[in-house]
Amino acid sequence: MYFLLNDLILDIDSAHMMNPLDADRFEALSIDYIALLGKEMFAEDPATHRKNPERARRLAYLIHMKMPRVNAAQFFPTSNSGTPDSVDASFKSINEMALGMLYEQQKIGQLDAGKIDTEVWHRMAA
Repeated sequence: MYFLLNDLILDIDSAHMMNPLDADRFEALSIDYIALLGKEMFAEDPATHRKNPERARRLAYLIHMKMPRVNAAQFFPTSNSGTPDSVDASFKSINEMALGMLYEQQKIGQLDAGKIDTEVWHRMAA
């Protein structure tokens, strides 16, 4: 299964993860707590999803475990303070076929942040 995290499409199938997460262990976590983990991660480094895709994959997997219909999340800084409070989170459900087509474009190098922003997050259009 594919999951869009900011501008990177990840395969979050547990078979592709280095150390699959134990679903029972993380069942008690709330989506608010998981969102806070994401905010902390992106407050540390806004490019962490590219620099550490395994860590990003785990975050995406946790989000999907809590909200099975969600297959996209965006964490973006609202200021340069570097604190979790300075990062906003947005979650979305994208048509799986469309996400698969975007993944194919990513694999051949034809997908960039601008295209994702325009087609998915719609932030540049405003």
